[in-house]
Amino acid sequence: MRLSYEALEWRTPIENSAEPVSLPLPPPFFGQERARGALEMAIRGGFHAYLVGPSSLGKHETLLAYLSTQSVETPPDLLYVPLSERKVAVLTLPSGQEIHLAEAVEGLLLEVNRLDELFRQGSFLREKTQLEARFKEAREQQLEALRREAQEAGFALSTNGERLELTGPGPVPAELSARLEEVTLGSLAASAELEVALRRLRRDWALHYLSNRFEPLFQRFPQARPYLEALRARLARYAETGEPLDPAQWRPNLLTSSSSGTPPPIVYEPYATAPRLFGRLDYVVDRGVWSTNVSLIRPGAVHRAQGGYLILDALSLKREGTWEAFKRALRNGQVEPVTEPQAPASLEVEPFPIQMQVILVGTPEAFEGLEEDPAFSELFRIRAEFSPTLPASPESRMALGGWLLAQGFQLTQGGLTRLYDEARRSAEQRDRMDARLVEIRALAEEAAVLGEGLVSAESVEQAIVAREHRSLLSEEEFLRAVQEGVISLRTTGKAVGEVNSLVVVEAAPYWGRPARLTARAAPGRDHLISIDREAGLGGQIFHKAVLTLAGYLRSRYIEHGSLPVTISLAFEQNYVSIEGDSAGLAELVATLSAIGNFPLRQDLAVTGAVDQTGKVLAVGAINAKVEGFFRVCKALGLSGTQGVILPKANLANLTLQAEVLEVVRAGQFHIYAVETAEQALELLTGARMEGFRGLQDRIRAGLEAFARLEEGHDKEDRENSQ
Repeated sequence: MRLSYEALEWRTPIENSAEPVSLPLPPPFFGQERARGALEMAIRGGFHAYLVGPSSLGKHETLLAYLSTQSVETPPDLLYVPLSERKVAVLTLPSGQEIHLAEAVEGLLLEVNRLDELFRQGSFLREKTQLEARFKEAREQQLEALRREAQEAGFALSTNGERLELTGPGPVPAELSARLEEVTLGSLAASAELEVALRRLRRDWALHYLSNRFEPLFQRFPQARPYLEALRARLARYAETGEPLDPAQWRPNLLTSSSSGTPPPIVYEPYATAPRLFGRLDYVVDRGVWSTNVSLIRPGAVHRAQGGYLILDALSLKREGTWEAFKRALRNGQVEPVTEPQAPASLEVEPFPIQMQVILVGTPEAFEGLEEDPAFSELFRIRAEFSPTLPASPESRMALGGWLLAQGFQLTQGGLTRLYDEARRSAEQRDRMDARLVEIRALAEEAAVLGEGLVSAESVEQAIVAREHRSLLSEEEFLRAVQEGVISLRTTGKAVGEVNSLVVVEAAPYWGRPARLTARAAPGRDHLISIDREAGLGGQIFHKAVLTLAGYLRSRYIEHGSLPVTISLAFEQNYVSIEGDSAGLAELVATLSAIGNFPLRQDLAVTGAVDQTGKVLAVGAINAKVEGFFRVCKALGLSGTQGVILPKANLANLTLQAEVLEVVRAGQFHIYAVETAEQALELLTGARMEGFRGLQDRIRAGLEAFARLEEGHDKEDRENSQ
């Protein structure tokens, strides 16, 4: 049937076109209730989840907006703290306490200077002097006793610093020499004992002083007691030995921090490399020597997301090769920072406990490899799937307007309606709209530029025209080639076994174009040859369509045996791969025309798939195909009879450009919807299928003629063989 302009008009009427739009912000996931319900289940159950949907849907933005509305307990503060120069532990503190601990530790590190002052105080110096005096007195007593023994033996005792010597006539007697060695060793031992006593004295004084500083902190930060005790011991060691203390080695390394009442962290990490996920341990190289400390541990996304949500791109996990490591981390519930492969063994870092929800986001293709991993379904049990389209309803239009207003656009009612209609056209469904909000926003941005900040009906239409013009170069070259006859296409007259089939260019930009399809028939036995297929230019689905055509011919015209005809099909001047079954109807009518030797109209183009019963099935990109043939007809000259035959099942997908609709209204171009191949044949020939001299009779007559010719060939071959 021929479709009227009223049946083809699909655009939303605009009322009060210049009136500004004022709408509330829609809730997150508007129109995606299925995905929202799944995500709500994941949040309530604390499950890891993954969001699936085509690109440009705004999945990340929607997810971030939704998670920001969640109300949960404020997560604790997490820190790395040293327990020694070589060992680091994880410390958990109630939210907000990290700052107070860091301030307290900074004050404790300043005690190094105060300890130095402590050892210059009079009370300490008196006790130190007493220790040294006792040592000196004991040493003098030993030396005096040895001096008397030496005098009795006729020798004199002299001292040269710490060294003792005996001088006198002749060799030193063995007993006196042994006594000298005994006193020398005793003096050295006493010196060592003095040093130990002095160190113990300094340590005792330091601990007594430090206890007044640390005890309140033990009470205030009970979770940090091991760390504070280690710091106290290190300060005491400094006091005891004077070993230099590097403050950077003892400061706490903050990983996450939050004040009371703040929402949980929401961390989106687009590049899922191992260091960005798990953190890393940096090193300092000085004169070829590698060194590190707790302050050089860099937190990763896992650390920053503790107590909240970590959002990752599934494709990035696969591309960066971190899925296996991330899977192990989730299973074990802990991670360790990444270290340089060439770095020497250094810090012993306690594994970091994972306490967060992970949400992966990606296209269906991004999850293909992951979903095959049995561990994936164990870890990510909730699938939240985004629909590529939304219902085309007043509610959706209002939600779109509110969302765009929240993005900072100035909209008029006309501008919103045109964006809404373009979303419907992009979805190729009158009752659905494209859910790719990012694409709609991009068009609004271009319209805002052309409208000097205002998104109106006129600026949206200008943006659409500008977009088409930017990508029109290849189509202009094609139309020029058609006009010059380089590409052979006819939009007038009739021809046997030829039809204009509609195809879509499978390389961006995607344009619909007519392609001349020819069919030739000759005597043979059940042969249906696709020249494009034989040349390696036809895909699997395309080949299926050809085989379906053979099934239709057998079921409709041959009760027994095989078809007595060989059919060759070709897309003329085609040099690229062909895929899909949308040329099935064109192949069928061209084949029947070649068998029955009746001409087909060249002013009509055909698209549609067929089944083995001859029913015409819906195809994709219907608007691009209709508009592609219209451009060719316009370039070669509109005759008033030209048009397109398409499946009736595609009526709900027709959202044609305004120019095409206006030409249809003027009666210069026509759209025909068919349900069967027979209806298409009648339109293409102007003849009836049944009745006297109908198309069916001509097709059967053609098959009978081919059968007689084939039998004659067989008889001649038999006679020649005898």
